[in-house]
Amino acid sequence: MKSDNRKFLGIVLIVLGGIVLLNRLGLWNIDIFFDGWWTLLLIIPALYLMTKNGVSTGNVVLLLIGIFFLLDEIGFSLRGYLLPVVLVTIGIAVLFRKK
Repeated sequence: MKSDNRKFLGIVLIVLGGIVLLNRLGLWNIDIFFDGWWTLLLIIPALYLMTKNGVSTGNVVLLLIGIFFLLDEIGFSLRGYLLPVVLVTIGIAVLFRKK
């Protein structure tokens, strides 16, 4: 099973790299990207790990970082809210942490 996942990831990376390279060389003009597309490199693995291994702190943090950057890229800035949200999140984590 791990071998299949590695093959799939390898194929996806090769195709993605090929598309980007052909676009940069001017040989092929395909617009599959949007502002903030790179944030999906954080969001998709986080969602995958959440469905495969369950919700964990690391997965949630990765997902929230991806969403934060995606919203910032599309023009909905959360920078003014970042510190209060981080403080509240840390407070909740401290209160509900398993002993």
